[in-house]
Amino acid sequence: MEETRAVIPMRPLTFGELLDAAVSLLRAQAPLLLGAALILAACEQALLFPLRSWSHMQLPYFWLSRSHIGESWLVFCIGVTIEGTILALLGGLAGAAAGPGLLGRPARARGLLGQVLRRGPALLVVAAVTAALLLITSLVVMLPWLLMFGLLGFAAPALVVDRVGPWRAVGRSFKLAGRGLRGAAIRLGGYVSWVAIRTALGLGGAAVLQIWVRNGETAFTFAMIAIWALVDAVAYATLACIDAVLYLETRMRVEGLDVAIGRLRRLGRPIDLASSVILGAAVR
Repeated sequence: MEETRAVIPMRPLTFGELLDAAVSLLRAQAPLLLGAALILAACEQALLFPLRSWSHMQLPYFWLSRSHIGESWLVFCIGVTIEGTILALLGGLAGAAAGPGLLGRPARARGLLGQVLRRGPALLVVAAVTAALLLITSLVVMLPWLLMFGLLGFAAPALVVDRVGPWRAVGRSFKLAGRGLRGAAIRLGGYVSWVAIRTALGLGGAAVLQIWVRNGETAFTFAMIAIWALVDAVAYATLACIDAVLYLETRMRVEGLDVAIGRLRRLGRPIDLASSVILGAAVR
């Protein structure tokens, strides 16, 4: 099989190396991942805008409304739930791209998309479970949400890479991300970092926009929605790649994935990244 340069190193990684590998994976499949992220981010903005208007969360910040704290808190929780659901959907796509990225194999966007679509019903189940768990935990002052968000990051990549059912994928995510809480902490840290980046970019865009358009005008509203969709799309695609890379890297640390792949290569055997296949084949 034709091989290219691997974009994910075949060894346990430092935090900085994880981020570099995630960016390399995103660059390798930028049109597919950014395009899918932009579609989902635009749908998110279209869904949330009427809810934010109802709860009096005003552009450009969408901060909680003191006079309507209950409604705005509910909409805020719905917003973070939708973000987690989008990351689950994109995580399946990033997971499909991460396998070839680890093995140094060429991957066409059409083939990756077809691979994810074949797992579409199961991926929707994972996204629905993710949404339910994140919404419930976010309503409780966000504290349980922090842990739940960190633990759910590997479900979509596991579903696609390991070709397991949705419930086993969720269980596998809890097991691997919860091992020492390293995976959960890194995922949460990446998300918080991108919250800061998104806020800076969005508010910076709003400040520049107000040079020409007054806040409250229709043009300002549509322009700000577009700015938030673009900023969110880049963030979502990057975070999905972090999830996929972190999942494979955690498997190297916990399951010896890199050792198994090296053994199979030395023996000249075909490599299948599914955990039930590669680990069994490596010991035979």
